[in-house]
Amino acid sequence: MMLANETAATAYRVLNKCACEMESSGPWSWQCVVENGARLPLSASFDEGFMQLVCRPDSIHKTALALEDAMLHNKTLAGGVKLALSPADRGLHLRTDIVVLNEMQLRDRMEWALDGFHDGTRLLESPDAHGGCPRSQAAHVSDAALADLLRESAWPCAERGANEFSAELDASAAPPARIRMNGSGLEMSVELLRCDAAAEITRQALALYLLSVSGSLRMARAFASHAGGQISFGFLVSLPSTPFAEEIHHALSALSVAYRMCAREANVLLHIAAARHYLAARNSSTTDDNNLEKEN
Repeated sequence: MMLANETAATAYRVLNKCACEMESSGPWSWQCVVENGARLPLSASFDEGFMQLVCRPDSIHKTALALEDAMLHNKTLAGGVKLALSPADRGLHLRTDIVVLNEMQLRDRMEWALDGFHDGTRLLESPDAHGGCPRSQAAHVSDAALADLLRESAWPCAERGANEFSAELDASAAPPARIRMNGSGLEMSVELLRCDAAAEITRQALALYLLSVSGSLRMARAFASHAGGQISFGFLVSLPSTPFAEEIHHALSALSVAYRMCAREANVLLHIAAARHYLAARNSSTTDDNNLEKEN
């Protein structure tokens, strides 16, 4: 197991190899430009064993439709990258958190994440053209190997069927997390709640709240998906198709934290009056088409 300073040095070396431009912006934080088919400006930082990468587009419309689209597309956004709202609520941005284990693993995860940033950038530029189909990964662990990794991660898990498992989260009243391998990697998710698809104010409030919280959560991303005549809201973590047990452990921890932080408040927003008050209290501009100022 690497010591903290060794892990930080590994993070720096990999970032330096991936970036064509890089300058320090503080202790273990950098502004850099990477090239992966196109130039991409990123903010990078290392903290507590994680490399965090953030991309802030120049200007994004934060309309109600944009926020709801972000929630729907977050489920399929590639490379472990998520859409979130900045803490200051000044616009949608892209971010990811990578567990740093060793140099080879981090380099692989960086390349995976860069695909996700380009996928997210294309989505923000042209939502209607986004196919919602992350790049397929040819190889993945077998069900037996995944079961071994889950046991190694020390979380109570159960096999639910072919290519599907569940895990008990460390959060009161939380349903089991769903764990499944799909074409783009390993997906772990937990549902918070469902609401009527026609409940516009509730949908807007939940999108604003969950995307805001998602901006401060490590690894976990807020998402929404259609479920018949309802919309399901929850959190998920996406990992490559050949994950390490440590990554699975951190992913399930992240889902536990997300559920503990958000379940109660999200359920309150199911009430129309509460949703209206929340949008008013946040001084929401979700119906305003003006461009938002770029976050520095």
